[in-house]
Amino acid sequence: MTPMPFRFKTRTLLIAASLAGALGLAWVAFPKPPTEDSPLVALSSQDRSGRYRRGSAAFVRGDYAEARRQLAGLAASYPALAERIGLKLAVASGEGRRWLEAHPKSPLVPDALALLARQDRAALLPLLNGYPDHYRTREALERALVRDPDDHTLAGALLARFPESTLAYAMATRREKIGELSPAEWQLVASIYRRVNAKQALAAYERAPATPENLLERARLQRKLGDKPAARELYELVLRRFPESPLVLDAAFERAELLGAGEAFAALEPWERASAERGDEVLWARSQIAARRLDAPEMAIPLYRRLVERYPQSAKAPNAAWELAAQSAERGNTGAARSYARWLVRNHPADPFAPKAAFWLGKWAEQAGATAEARSQFREVLKRYPRSYYAWRSAARLGLADGSYNIDQSVVSVRWSQPPLPLAGTSAALRELLALGEISEAEQQWQSETYRCKLSPTQKLAESQLRARLGQHLRSINQATLTLFAEPPADPRAWEQAYPLFYAPGLRQWSQERNLNPLLVASLIRQESRFEPAIRSRSGAMGLMQIMPATARFIAEREPGQFELTNPVDNLRLGTWYLRYTHERFGGSTMLALASYNAGPGNVSKWLKRNPVTDEEDFIEQIPFKETRFYVVNIYENYWNYLRLYTSQGRKALAAIDGRTAMDGSN
Repeated sequence: MTPMPFRFKTRTLLIAASLAGALGLAWVAFPKPPTEDSPLVALSSQDRSGRYRRGSAAFVRGDYAEARRQLAGLAASYPALAERIGLKLAVASGEGRRWLEAHPKSPLVPDALALLARQDRAALLPLLNGYPDHYRTREALERALVRDPDDHTLAGALLARFPESTLAYAMATRREKIGELSPAEWQLVASIYRRVNAKQALAAYERAPATPENLLERARLQRKLGDKPAARELYELVLRRFPESPLVLDAAFERAELLGAGEAFAALEPWERASAERGDEVLWARSQIAARRLDAPEMAIPLYRRLVERYPQSAKAPNAAWELAAQSAERGNTGAARSYARWLVRNHPADPFAPKAAFWLGKWAEQAGATAEARSQFREVLKRYPRSYYAWRSAARLGLADGSYNIDQSVVSVRWSQPPLPLAGTSAALRELLALGEISEAEQQWQSETYRCKLSPTQKLAESQLRARLGQHLRSINQATLTLFAEPPADPRAWEQAYPLFYAPGLRQWSQERNLNPLLVASLIRQESRFEPAIRSRSGAMGLMQIMPATARFIAEREPGQFELTNPVDNLRLGTWYLRYTHERFGGSTMLALASYNAGPGNVSKWLKRNPVTDEEDFIEQIPFKETRFYVVNIYENYWNYLRLYTSQGRKALAAIDGRTAMDGSN
């Protein structure tokens, strides 16, 4: 498991200076420490929790006398936290080493070493050796470097092990100014700069060893800086000087992106034979050049076919098979289309294209008049892919769900208040800290307990819940989604972690204000930002509903009031206004409103001129922009899942589906 990193934005030595004041704690002689089971006058639960919080806060700010006063005797009240309380009392009394000797196998050993390292640098060595990538090791290195920023050994350790650290960029800059770096040290400095400053990174990589990895990084930086000729020269240098490197094909692929379409198509052809173990990647790359850059989808067909035949287990084979199925259907050859779709579902049942292929097998059967076969296939989709967009479409065709695409004003009775999910797979200490409201300490406890552990599915879901409480919504949702799809839970409520309703008061208020279905708004937010209020896209879109600044100004002219796009309430206010606007612009069509929200009203208007909507299912599959096509499908898929989790309508549909599939299984 990768420890949960603490990421910071500031990268200047000014932060280091401010940290020095905050972290520099004077150590004094201490009286004999109180023991963990010292007598404690009977206290109410509220008094005990208050003492723990006050004692912990005092410990953090270095007021050890107050920490001892508040924490003394609390271990008896909180047996699950006895070890943690004991450590704080020991450190606050100058007995940290004695605590270490008594608890050699405690998950809090790195915490103890990091606390000791504030006073005694010798404690850094066991941290670096025994816990090289532990977050406490990073904290200890940062503290030491605040005191002595010219310590090259510690600076090198920080740069190598914790490039995301607050001080990494400042230390890299400092080392460069001091000078006399070896080529290997220049590479280390370059890897830090790469995250922050492309020009600085390029200059540093030029002094690093000329390995294929570093030459590729230089080429990518030149592309980022807009110097494509220089990037192309570097790619060609990799091809000439390192023909046996595993990275040579990556250089060929990236070089092809800088060539004209025809030249790129031809340039990659020899690589199918030269890199047989990655021949599927070559075939896929050439097929995409043909289909997209040359606008010649017929040229891609033999490449798709060769990929499926020669590399049937490739990760790209299902995509290629679907392209063959779709193009066969477009030419009227539904027999071939169904053959490729069956191959896809049979050989790659867990691939993202499998639900689509399974659904279209039913739809093609329906179009051919094979009603019984079609219904059987739709039931199969519901059984195998119950949470997919295509399960919703299958349920609609079977009469088990409302299949209307216009869901903006659908009346849904949302269960906004849900009982909390149990936090399984966690320690009593972690649960106690959460009950006390000590979220930050709970995170520290979790990181210490799970350091270098392989998490079970139950523990992954627990970590997802913890991240949600910490406000790390994107990581929480993504982790829950991956875990639940890999191993469906016994308790279906666990899916609420993958489809949460964060910011419910604002979501509810502004959905009602704009006469919008709140679950549609939640579905859009989940797709756009995973409920991260301060997230910013590469294009500059910001906040929960990913509003571009220009769009925000357009809205502000019609919806007066100041706004801050990273403020959840402001973002919901503006985003729901714009979603209502796109609905009105396209005659109340939710499908077109969503496409417009992603691709812009102008593009949607162009598509409608070329291809008027006669069948919404078909129109979605024919949206020219791949990103927009997936975007619309994903939002409807989100909606299907929100409906199932939070409404009586959804639960009734689910019961009907479960009953039907159970009946089918007994026949």
